[in-house]
Amino acid sequence: MTSEIKIEKKASEVIQPESVSEARQALQSKKDLSGANLEGYQLDNMHATGAIFRKTNLKNANLSHGLLISPNFYKTNATGAAVDHTVIVNGDLVKACFAEADLSEGALVGANAEEADFHGANLRQAGLFGTNLRNANLTNAKLANSRFAGVNVTGADFSGSDMSGAKAYQVNWDQAKVPPEPLPEGFIQLPKWAWSAILGSFLGILGVIIYVIFRRKSSTS
Repeated sequence: MTSEIKIEKKASEVIQPESVSEARQALQSKKDLSGANLEGYQLDNMHATGAIFRKTNLKNANLSHGLLISPNFYKTNATGAAVDHTVIVNGDLVKACFAEADLSEGALVGANAEEADFHGANLRQAGLFGTNLRNANLTNAKLANSRFAGVNVTGADFSGSDMSGAKAYQVNWDQAKVPPEPLPEGFIQLPKWAWSAILGSFLGILGVIIYVIFRRKSSTS
């Protein structure tokens, strides 16, 4: 039996929350919500690790102002969802659909978004750091003032995307299926050791934020 078949068998045992509070509790306890219908659910200000949204219906759901560590959005339908001001770290967004979704002023850090659909999505002032956008669809995406660093855009389609004010570092736009026009300007050129220090500082700050969040949870429980 292949791993994919095993996963599908597990996903068939769907946990379907009956309310937003049940959904929040399930996510906090790392319950498997694969295939659940969470359309329109208000899940904003969610801080969760290992949230499983595999093939979940998140159309028009609200996931804004959150912090999601290692979430699984594989083949999730998040069309029109509000994911603005949310930081997603090490997320699996493979083949997920975020078409027309709002991901503005958030960040994808170390995310795997291969073959993901961001058609018409709002990514204004978003940060994409170490993210895999291989064969992703970003046609007509709104990427004004966004930041790209160490992003894989091989086979990605940026047709009609708005990149005004966007900046990039270590991104090979020649590998894109359709590069953006015009190409984003480069960051200020710094030595590699400086970028390593900046990344290390960012991860350190992120670690402190996560620690504070879970410390507050333990003190209130």
